[in-house]
Amino acid sequence: MSPTFFAPLALRDYRLFESNDHDETRDLISRVMQPHVLEPAGRACGRSYMDFVKVGRLGLGAISFGTSMHVDVESVDGYYLLMFCLSGHARVRTLDATLDVDRNNAVLCAPGQPFDAWLSSDCEQFVLRIDADAFRKAGGSHEPGVSIDSPALQGWMQQLRALTSSAALLESARSNMQIAGHMERLLIDLLAGALPGAPGALPSVAPAFVKRAEEFIRTHAGDALQLEDIASAAGVSARTLRERFQAVRGVSPMQFVRDVRMQQARDALLAAGPQARVADIALACGFFHLGRFSIAYAKTFGEMPSETLRRRGQAS
Repeated sequence: MSPTFFAPLALRDYRLFESNDHDETRDLISRVMQPHVLEPAGRACGRSYMDFVKVGRLGLGAISFGTSMHVDVESVDGYYLLMFCLSGHARVRTLDATLDVDRNNAVLCAPGQPFDAWLSSDCEQFVLRIDADAFRKAGGSHEPGVSIDSPALQGWMQQLRALTSSAALLESARSNMQIAGHMERLLIDLLAGALPGAPGALPSVAPAFVKRAEEFIRTHAGDALQLEDIASAAGVSARTLRERFQAVRGVSPMQFVRDVRMQQARDALLAAGPQARVADIALACGFFHLGRFSIAYAKTFGEMPSETLRRRGQAS
């Protein structure tokens, strides 16, 4: 048996779905991961399935499409994604790296990075969704290529294998918050401590087109911006802008758009007059869904936008 042989049998008790429908497959995976593009290489989608369970701030899953598939995620949204193959193989592009992924070699995508993968017809993926704050606090590196058969990662693999092969242990970790917390921290600490290299400082000098993109975003943040609009204004291709922006700023261009909009919304709420409404300010700043804006605002600033508006009124 290979030292990295990995069969997460306990995950099979957490079948999220089975489907022969391509659109249904994409939509159901998006509910626990994020929106993405699925393009079958053949004429029809095979029998697809996904097993998925949450353990604290970790999400563990297995996905098979039953046919060759192209998966395109423009930008991993707010978490670290680690993926390797239980069977078959994949070729994954993220930023300027193209990696061959199989049983022994994984890919690790940081928040804001693209995930563009071509999966073989017999590929079954194992995916680990890792909370971004927890991974950063543990000192995890951002190197995209991970050799999971390396001696340094054997402790992590053994712990991951123990969790996903024991139905009793996995159910205890899923249902008991205290156990989940211990298991989550152990897995994240083992992974982060074994990865080669530490996060390096971002380059201090940005290319001129990145600065043009930033200025365009700040000026037009209230518009319905797309990546292509920003790239056109910066004078480069969308792919070049996305990759270099991420490399020098640590976030994707569209994440930067959201950050700018959020700060502009807060500034507007704090400076608002007595008749101001949260909905009007959110719309003017480019947020077209009030509920999602309120949730994101509270996560960013620790209070609801209505509380900021009310506090402004009390202070004036």
